[in-house]
Amino acid sequence: MRASLLAGLIFWGTMARVLSELMTLSVEHTQQGLLWLCNGMWAGAGGMVIFALCRCLRQDRTQKHNEADHEH
Repeated sequence: MRASLLAGLIFWGTMARVLSELMTLSVEHTQQGLLWLCNGMWAGAGGMVIFALCRCLRQDRTQKHNEADHEH
C-alpha cells in the first residue's frame, strides 16, 4: 500500500469523524469551533509565509557572502 493512499484514508476518516462530532454539538458551539479553526489556519498560513521569507532572505545573504569570498 502506498503511503499517500494511507495518508488520504486517515485524513478523510478523520474528517468524517470530525463532521460527525460537529453534528452532535449545538449550532453555536459548531460555529465557534469553525471560527477558531479558520483563524488557526490563517495563522498557520501566515507563519509558513514568514518562514519561507526568512529562509529566502537567509539563502540570499549566504549566496552573496559566498560570492564575495570568491572575489578575494
